[in-house]
Amino acid sequence: EMMETAMRTGSHFFEWTHQRLTGELFPATILLTRIDIEGQTMLQATVRDETERKRADTERERLLMAIEQSAEMISVTDAQGAIVYVNPAFEAVTGYAREEVLGRNSRLLKSGVHDQTFYRTLWETISGGRTFRGRMINKKKDGTLYTEEATISPVLDATGVITSYVAAKRDITQNLNLEAQLLQAQKMEGIGRLAGGV
Repeated sequence: EMMETAMRTGSHFFEWTHQRLTGELFPATILLTRIDIEGQTMLQATVRDETERKRADTERERLLMAIEQSAEMISVTDAQGAIVYVNPAFEAVTGYAREEVLGRNSRLLKSGVHDQTFYRTLWETISGGRTFRGRMINKKKDGTLYTEEATISPVLDATGVITSYVAAKRDITQNLNLEAQLLQAQKMEGIGRLAGGV
């Protein structure tokens, strides 16, 4: 059927499963091309082993599923800082839908709490090819401030040029609030003991 299609239309491209001499099956793509040689019509088959591509596709799908289901906020920007990807955790924490942030600069989360020196240092670190690790206070879509622990790394191509940045962030606001409450309770307990001793 494939050969008939190629003879009729001139060429036909399709995926197929081939077998090696060892008996092992492997995925392949095939291009059948009709050729005329000295009055005879023949078919030329170009077969390409797709094992590595399929393996890479499977690995890429697995990686994407892991990022999509991660509890950490994951975002990717281009080399100028425009957002090209965010995962569902980013949407859940910030309140921004993916469609609202794609193409926009990551500055949209700036809280105004940090000074320009903080952001300049951050940008100099990542644009210099190094990873930034630290805490920052950002602002959700509804205006609420939150504290996050962030790791922002440059992504380099084969020639060493930065093509994008990937950020993995975790909202630690609740943890900081609990720590503050515990510290306050410990202070009150200490004052109570001191007063009791007096």
